Amino acid sequence: MTTIVTAFLKDINKRKDMNTERYIENGKIIVRLDIPKVIFINEELIPELREHANQENTHFIPIKKEDIYLYEYIDNVENEWNTENSNKDTIDYMFLICNKTEYMREAVELDYFGIGDTGQFMWIDFGINYIFKLSKEEFEAKVLNAFCSVYNSVRIAAIWNLNHEINIDIYRTVAWYFAGGTFGGDKKNLLIFADKTKQKCIQIIKEKNRIMWEVNVWYLVYKENKDLFYPYYCDHNESMFTNY
Repeated sequence: MTTIVTAFLKDINKRKDMNTERYIENGKIIVRLDIPKVIFINEELIPELREHANQENTHFIPIKKEDIYLYEYIDNVENEWNTENSNKDTIDYMFLICNKTEYMREAVELDYFGIGDTGQFMWIDFGINYIFKLSKEEFEAKVLNAFCSVYNSVRIAAIWNLNHEINIDIYRTVAWYFAGGTFGGDKKNLLIFADKTKQKCIQIIKEKNRIMWEVNVWYLVYKENKDLFYPYYCDHNESMFTNY
């Protein structure tokens, strides 16, 4: 049995192409899935989404951005980095995406649907269908195909060749070694992944006075813990599900 985990916080950036309403419309396609799922989201958005959810297999958890552990370090983070989209890549946004593994940790530790030690968890970005542009039926079919997979490691979507290091400043430029939109696996290794990611984020802030995209952090974690991961290659499209 697998539990889907996702999260959304409104007003963490100023994207012109994706306001809260568009995020919610894309997120509803996940909310409507008739499979166990844990959704971390602003409390005021829960009533609208609950109308579209099967109550027996959907657990909403209210969150605020200030709950993210990284905010205790915010005064140590420089507010400048190279990005093609400064309206999107705010510190609030960086903190949220780097917290994906912490939301996964909570879902794993509390195990709302009682799947036990042999169960699987799979992260899916709340607004991911903005990229895929699939119909409800197509999206559900792709998720269910991935949903049935079982891994005793961290199954994670990769784009760039993990065996070939590209010459970029990973502390300042987005690195698409990993796709970011989905990862999953067993409880034990997902908790280790969460521990390693948290440790790496804090280390980067203390040593570099920076925070980056979660995929950059994950690549640094991967380089030090390759046995933890079982990567698969894909692109920023539905292959994130079909190749899972």
